[in-house]
Amino acid sequence: MVRGMCLVAVYVLLGLVSDGSYKVGAPKYREMREKGESPLPKPVLLETAKQMEIPSRDAGRTIPCRIIEPEAGKPVKAVMLHIHGGGWVLMSEATQDLQLKRYADEGHLLCISVGYRLAPEHPFPAGANDCEDVAEWLIDHSHETFGAELGFISGESAGGNLSASTALHLLQSPKPQYSGFRLKGLLLHFGVYDLSFTPQAFTWKKEPCLILDLDLMQAYRAAYLPGRSEAEMKSPDVSPLYADLRQFNLPAALMTCGTEDLLLDDTVFFGTKWQMAGGEAVVKLYPGAPHGFIAFPADQLESAKQGMEDTLTFIRSKLS
Repeated sequence: MVRGMCLVAVYVLLGLVSDGSYKVGAPKYREMREKGESPLPKPVLLETAKQMEIPSRDAGRTIPCRIIEPEAGKPVKAVMLHIHGGGWVLMSEATQDLQLKRYADEGHLLCISVGYRLAPEHPFPAGANDCEDVAEWLIDHSHETFGAELGFISGESAGGNLSASTALHLLQSPKPQYSGFRLKGLLLHFGVYDLSFTPQAFTWKKEPCLILDLDLMQAYRAAYLPGRSEAEMKSPDVSPLYADLRQFNLPAALMTCGTEDLLLDDTVFFGTKWQMAGGEAVVKLYPGAPHGFIAFPADQLESAKQGMEDTLTFIRSKLS
């Protein structure tokens, strides 16, 4: 079943086959997911969540965002910008309500999930620009709008890539209000930080496939970065692993990954580089955990429970 999800995903999500019943393309697959008609479960939407629009750098458009607040009576100690995963192709700002609600309730955070533009309809840099625009808006307006400053940027998988890139965008901004802004922390879960791919992506072979394999990664990359050369794949704009981190005053970062994930090298390499540049990087590896583990039910996967507890511990330590 899981192996089938990996293979079908390449074809169904991106419409890469010329015939057969599975060619529906990314937009149709997203619609199927929202209706619970895909191999992935239908997202749970909280009635207490709110939608808002944040201005884009592009004239005449705004960026949809979703707000998850702590339960009534709990203070908001910081705002978290959350950037969802899905290979730059799938998911939306409304697919992780339950996870963000736990961050909000137990971490005393107001979570803003950004609905960035998705590939293949909107390849790089569209989605990255949206994440950067929301981050800058929150630095400028978070306190007056929500009563708390932007404190954290978080993301999983492709969202981990975009979270790291967004943080580096702020640090190298020519505007002092952004380059001098000090985040309390980054939460980077099983992210991809080298789009030319790290060694384990090529050597990792598992049967059955555990959520993500090289074929699927290559399909996602082709949608996000169409027609790019190998050298362009290593640009720090898309591959944070190649950024010169030594020039920045880096925020603290939590980086997590399971050992049954072809992106394991990304976390180990990026965490090491973060530390080499003088930044605090808490690198947590979870034996036996597959890609996406933190989103699994905690009562069914011990690493999901431990990963969430480690994340909340990190958040609390930075707010104390």
